[in-house]
Amino acid sequence: MLALAATTAHAGLITESGDAGQTLAASQLTSGSGFITSIQGSLLASPSNDYADMFRIYLYAGSTFSATTTASNFNFNNFDTSLFLFDSAGMGLVANDDDPDAGPTSTINNFSVTASGFYYLAIAGAGYTPVSAGGSIFGSLLNQDQAGPGGPGGAQSLSGWQSISNEGDAYEIVLANAFAGPPVQTDLPEPGSLLLLGLGAAGLVSRRKLRAAGTKAAGIAR
Repeated sequence: MLALAATTAHAGLITESGDAGQTLAASQLTSGSGFITSIQGSLLASPSNDYADMFRIYLYAGSTFSATTTASNFNFNNFDTSLFLFDSAGMGLVANDDDPDAGPTSTINNFSVTASGFYYLAIAGAGYTPVSAGGSIFGSLLNQDQAGPGGPGGAQSLSGWQSISNEGDAYEIVLANAFAGPPVQTDLPEPGSLLLLGLGAAGLVSRRKLRAAGTKAAGIAR
C-alpha cells in the first residue's frame, strides 16, 4: 500500500512567454506547484491591439488572494491598468480598475478563496472589458474599489472582450497566496507499511544477537 506525499517546486517570478492570450483556452499556463510572487509581461495596444493578457494560477481554499500593480518600481505599470479574476469555468469573480489609494494602478485585495483549484487572472488596459454571451461581466468599474460580476453578463462565463484601450506598456503584477499548480504527488509507504518494515528490521537484529550469543556459548563449552 502507498500513500501520497506533497512536494513543492518553487515558481517565483512568472514571465510572459510570447503573448499570453485573452481567453481561458489561450491563457498562459503555469507549471510546477510553488508560490508565484509576481507576473511580468507587456501590453502593446498599438499597433498589435494587445489589450489584455490572461494567466492560469492555482489558489487554495481558505486563503485570501491578492494581486496588485501598485507594488512595482518605476520600470513597470506606467499606464492605466485593470485586473480581473475568473474561476476555472471562466465565471467572473472580482475586478478592479483604479486602486482607491494608488490609481490608476489596480488592486484585487483579500479575495476569499472558497474552493481549491485553477483560476485565471487577467490584466487589461483601462476601458477594455470582459464579456459573456449576455454582455459585460462586471459592468462599469469607474469609481469602484472592487467589483463583483454585476454586469448584464455576470451570470455567464467569459466569451471575449469588448471596446478598445489606448493603455499599454510593461507591467508587473505582485501576488499573494498564488501558486503555479497543486502539490506534486510522490509515492511513499503508508505508516502501517513503515511499521511492518520496522518490526521486520527489529526481528532481524534480534535473530542476529541470538545467533551470536549461541556461537559464543558453544565456544566457551569447548
